[in-house]
Amino acid sequence: MSACMALLGGAWTPNVIWQLSGGARRFGELLKDIPGVSPKMLSARLRELEAKGVVIRTVAPASPPAVQYALSSLGEELVPVIDTIVKVGTRLLHPADGRCPGHKRRTGRPAA
Repeated sequence: MSACMALLGGAWTPNVIWQLSGGARRFGELLKDIPGVSPKMLSARLRELEAKGVVIRTVAPASPPAVQYALSSLGEELVPVIDTIVKVGTRLLHPADGRCPGHKRRTGRPAA
């Protein structure tokens, strides 16, 4: 448990994993969809997650190079954990209806 919590406890880490749960994203998309994160912090977090095997960075040959980030199989294993955290947090913020206003997931992936 400690190893997993150490990973998820990093600043912005759950947000990055949550945003990538819908599929590969470009840096600019992640920056736009994670309010409050700076480009420097997002870049550092993506590098750290890549080094730990949670995120896969793919560079497409183009001019300028197109870089996409996606979850690895290890990263995918973390999605149900974060999904549960989101559900509990939503209930804490909105105890009457349990809905999270304004949140949209990118795919039709069923909730865990």
